[in-house]
Amino acid sequence: MPRPPNVRRIDFHRTKYGRELLVDVIRAREIPGLDVGGEPHVLTFYEIFLVTSGHGTLRLDGRTHRLSSGSVFFTSPGQPRQWSTRGIDGLCLFFTAEFVEEFFRDPLFLFTLPCFHRSDVSTHVKLRLREARAFAERFGAMQREIRSLRADSPHALRAALYDTLVQIARNFAERSGDAPATNPTASRLRRLIERDFAAHHRPSHYARALGITVGHLNQLARLHLGRSAGVAIRERLALEARRQLTYTDLTAADVGFALGFEDPAYFSRFFRRATSMSPTEYRRARRRERAT
Repeated sequence: MPRPPNVRRIDFHRTKYGRELLVDVIRAREIPGLDVGGEPHVLTFYEIFLVTSGHGTLRLDGRTHRLSSGSVFFTSPGQPRQWSTRGIDGLCLFFTAEFVEEFFRDPLFLFTLPCFHRSDVSTHVKLRLREARAFAERFGAMQREIRSLRADSPHALRAALYDTLVQIARNFAERSGDAPATNPTASRLRRLIERDFAAHHRPSHYARALGITVGHLNQLARLHLGRSAGVAIRERLALEARRQLTYTDLTAADVGFALGFEDPAYFSRFFRRATSMSPTEYRRARRRERAT
């Protein structure tokens, strides 16, 4: 699904350090314009942001989060977000899917993690002081490696990133009670929904793609995703509809068409069932929020 046209896109700076490096760690205070009321934007890469000081809010996919020391926020590619902060600082770990997937030959790894590509949970966690210090040390060690790059630094950074992701996923699961999706078929389903949700609304498409029956698909989805495949598809559709209505000037009918709904009335009924509001009511409410 393309990014909302009214939202600025931020791409990963692949040659920031001279030669291509697809991972980076920087201090939050080094990011231009962060310490103000920022504009909505989307990243084309992943970010893990550990807050160490300051206050403010982060609006991520329609949810407003209070920033405080020890909070960790996870952003997946394509998620609209907007900062409003004062005196904020922390450590930002950026990486591309390519940096992980090409080396480990596992295109599903990032979809097994409970903190990315989620529309059903709030993707942030509050760490204890000891845990926050431990992750700050991890991020700091990676930053020092980046600032003194050697020929083998990408390997060291990839290993450190992999270990960090596993540890953070465990911590996230402990706090939220949401364990990683360890079943490979369930992980493939999550990736397929992310890719195909706008074009294919029925579980039968995903069952065929996975080579299983619809009944087996729903059994796996309920066991490993906590809901049926149909509910997971509808959640992703509703999320994208909310993004488009919030950050674009497309008509409700055009949003519906972009999401595979040929009948505007059917899209409106779908959206009302998902949000208890019509598309027009939802857009007005979001614009009032952004104006305050």
